[in-house]
Amino acid sequence: MDAIKKNRRKMMSRSSDTRAIAKLAWEAAWERLGNALQPPPGYPEPTAEQLRECFRVAQEQLENLREVHDIAPPHKP
Repeated sequence: MDAIKKNRRKMMSRSSDTRAIAKLAWEAAWERLGNALQPPPGYPEPTAEQLRECFRVAQEQLENLREVHDIAPPHKP
């Protein structure tokens, strides 16, 4: 019985850590995209390639966050 409880706690901890990391990665990607869309004063305008990369990474991190929370992607009509 104790082994089962330990295993559950370990899985929850790992899940919690995974969710926290996914959230931080999404927040970083979101901030990077925001800075690319509206660069702070003194920052150069992003190239088209940099902007595409920011969108790609933000989308990827959002999907990762959705997966760790077991949320299905929205259905497309």
